[in-house]
Amino acid sequence: MSDVELPSPDDSQRPAPATPAVEPSDWIAEVISSMSEPPTAEPTLRSTEEPSAEYEPVASVSSGSPAGMPGGAGTFAEMAGIAASIADREVVHYSARQIRRAREVLTRIYAIRRTVRFYPLDHPAVNEGVEQLSTSLRTYFDEGVDVQFAFYEGEVLLGEQLLAEESVLFDQLVRDMTSIGVGTLVVQRGVDNNELARAMALLALDAASVRKAGGIENMAAEAQLVHVRVGGVVALEQVEQQEGDPADAANAAFGSAVSIMREIDRLLHNGRHVGSDKIKGVVRSLVDNVITNRYAMLQLTGLKNYDEYTFYHSANVAILSLALGSLITNDNRFLSSLGVGALLHDIGKLTVDINILNKPGALSAEEWADVRQHPVGGAEMTALLPGVDKSAVVTILEHHMRWDGAGYPSRTPRRKQHLASRIVAVADSYDAMTSRRSYSAARVQDEAIALLAESADTSLDPVLVKLFIQMMGLYPPRSVVSLSGGEVAIVLAPNETDLLRPLVRVIATRAGDFIEPRDVALAEYPELSITGCLDPRTLNIEVEDYL
Repeated sequence: MSDVELPSPDDSQRPAPATPAVEPSDWIAEVISSMSEPPTAEPTLRSTEEPSAEYEPVASVSSGSPAGMPGGAGTFAEMAGIAASIADREVVHYSARQIRRAREVLTRIYAIRRTVRFYPLDHPAVNEGVEQLSTSLRTYFDEGVDVQFAFYEGEVLLGEQLLAEESVLFDQLVRDMTSIGVGTLVVQRGVDNNELARAMALLALDAASVRKAGGIENMAAEAQLVHVRVGGVVALEQVEQQEGDPADAANAAFGSAVSIMREIDRLLHNGRHVGSDKIKGVVRSLVDNVITNRYAMLQLTGLKNYDEYTFYHSANVAILSLALGSLITNDNRFLSSLGVGALLHDIGKLTVDINILNKPGALSAEEWADVRQHPVGGAEMTALLPGVDKSAVVTILEHHMRWDGAGYPSRTPRRKQHLASRIVAVADSYDAMTSRRSYSAARVQDEAIALLAESADTSLDPVLVKLFIQMMGLYPPRSVVSLSGGEVAIVLAPNETDLLRPLVRVIATRAGDFIEPRDVALAEYPELSITGCLDPRTLNIEVEDYL
């Protein structure tokens, strides 16, 4: 089920009772409000510009841990092992008090990096910032430990402890460190303010400058850093696509996406969660296939399963979102984060009473309030998964907020949705409208496309709606259509130069007799045109048999 906020006759079947505005819990609201808004055009995902002040109001986020996250940190031996091997030293086991103080050190590092970008190292503002950082570090030194940070896959660790909340708050800092090749940062006892200032000046450089100078480790050696040790980033092994039939690869990627949703559902109901590595592996396969085999993947989004609606819907939304996102950028990190957010966008519904989700009639005010909480619940669950990019959490939280800000959960003051959230909203709306649900029938594809167009600039981003329609065509792949000559055909792929004339596979004559399928590019036959979409169920047509 997807409670799509679109102007449609089916809205009357499930009226939304007047309910109080849904507000995110304090922790998730503070986390999301601390994140900066990405651009509306092609995303700049590895910014080397001056960071915003998103890290400064650290006091706005409670120093306590979110519910279900003891101590705000967890032990991850693999990450710690990587950190230790890069730093070439023993990983320190920090106390709970020392872990809590890590936020203060990161705040000081952020502040002094910003300062040294604008002032020379002998400026009083730099001296003051270095002294404040030195004071924070001495609390560790006085307790007999060095300070070891690791930056790994969008997360920051202190020793072997993942700093979950700090990974959100200092997301841009983590990205900046990764972009200049810093995988670990170790500050040892004996460091003085002069050496600390030189180290912070290095960490404030942009990626281009570091590459030009031969890398961060080479620059650290030239700066004669003795007590500040910088280690490189561990490069993740690239998973090469196996050669074979592209259709088989597309089917395998789609099947894996459905399977991971089944596994998440099973584990959630047993009080456990799936590892983020599995989720990211599935998304990586989806990204690869969408980029190399777009139309085969788009055809698969027509696969529906009434009994497993949420699982298939999640896979379809992920594919549609990635296909749309790849029209904007091929940046792998953005697409990976978008894919995770899209695949898990309805994860919060897995904890909603199934009888509410499958109720055929109107929901009560209490039931509707439960359904409207699913973006908040899903964001909170995903935020607790180590290794998940925090922009994916934002996507899950915001996908029902609407372009005009009239959706849920409400935000005060209002602000525009994240780009990825707007992409997922378009994909979610289309797939929901073309799926049969307990309270509404599936719409034919051209009707769904028309409703998307009507929703542009109200519930949906008008630019993204236009891109989506250009990508899918007015008659999307898998649409069963009638031709002007009376024939029945199935749309295989849109025509990028003429949305009204896609590539089709003719399967039946004007008299209704099924024939040996033949492919027709309507652009080459001006006398033929599509008159409209048909419901395959009324014609007893199994679309899959013809693909």
